[in-house]
Amino acid sequence: MVNEKRLEIVYSTLLGIDKETENFDISLIEGAIVSDEDIERLKGIRRRSKILIAMGSCAVLGGVPSLRRFTSEQELRNVYNVVYVPHLGDALPLSKFVTVDYYLRGCPINKYELLNLLEKLSQNEWFKQEERRFLFLREKPFNLEGVALSLDGEKCIVCGRCVKICQEMTSAIDYINRSLETAISTPFKVKLDESTCISCGQCILYCPVSAIMEKSYVAEVWKLLNSGMHLTAYVEPEVLIALSEALKSDVGGQLVTALKKIGFEKVVLWKPQTEFNTSDQLTIIPSSEAEAIFVQRFYPDLIDYMAPPPRIKDNCIVWFSPCIARKLSGSLILTTRELIRLLGTMDLNSLTKTQFDEVKLDASNKHEVEVVGMEEVRKTLESIREGRLKTGRVVLYVCPRGCLHGGGQLLQS
Repeated sequence: MVNEKRLEIVYSTLLGIDKETENFDISLIEGAIVSDEDIERLKGIRRRSKILIAMGSCAVLGGVPSLRRFTSEQELRNVYNVVYVPHLGDALPLSKFVTVDYYLRGCPINKYELLNLLEKLSQNEWFKQEERRFLFLREKPFNLEGVALSLDGEKCIVCGRCVKICQEMTSAIDYINRSLETAISTPFKVKLDESTCISCGQCILYCPVSAIMEKSYVAEVWKLLNSGMHLTAYVEPEVLIALSEALKSDVGGQLVTALKKIGFEKVVLWKPQTEFNTSDQLTIIPSSEAEAIFVQRFYPDLIDYMAPPPRIKDNCIVWFSPCIARKLSGSLILTTRELIRLLGTMDLNSLTKTQFDEVKLDASNKHEVEVVGMEEVRKTLESIREGRLKTGRVVLYVCPRGCLHGGGQLLQS
């Protein structure tokens, strides 16, 4: 590329090149600044350069050498078993002393980013360097697929918010690669369903660019409605609460009207129930497929205590739920977000109210323990494993604040 773009290297200690020249068009500097001599030399290069580029983590941020400021001389003596330790000053980035025009981050840097930058500058294409996380030059962006949700690698800006919340859940996703090739993925890029993912969908709520989304069945529901099929809508209370909070009014009756207007024959308000033994023996009740998968993968020795999660075995029922994981049940599940897309531009507040055809909020099954949040779920399952909790019915909700904060709820702006 140097020959193609007529770029001439006039000075490089690494290559042993030292041609006499007074000024430079482009200077690329590696390494942190650690001494007064470095500062003076850097300022001299800056005065003689049209463009100065900080290249690598040390030049950009101070890098690993900057950690020396947190290490005492006594610690160095203990580690290296020496009596005398020379005083080491701070290792600082170039920008602390001079104006830096462009940054090449990473250790090592991304060669494609370097070539791309030199090509632009050689063609006199000056541009403002934007925030690091938006400057990706991945050759092959990849997607993560799952039955209930997926990640679009083209949209992902690698902000890490999904990684942070997933670490509180099951650590199914994390960073992979380095520098500008950094991406979000499962270990070894396996499919989400083959990882420790339980499809709770919390990552969706935290993604600022909708790179992670649930698998939508809105189109399938419209096909069934347009075919004239007699469909019944089962709506969970948490869906109504989310809609009412968003619209700042109770829209339960208007939702019934809206669903019937687009073709549903019946609308039922219901709280999912599961079948379990009514005796006093210990029973773990998963509120959804997410809790069931969590127990199966992380506490397999407790499977015998677990009841099946709630499911609907009726092809004529469309289940509206705040839960992403319910999509794993095989039923036709739409989240609260999908319900909004199904209704389109319909204004619920402008509709008249209609009563639900049926209300199934069975409260007869009193549960001894309701456990909300992943941390509490883990503690409770450990108590069962250790024999400290031996009787009663335990209902598990892995999502923070339970179903009200389910992965299928409305995204907050």
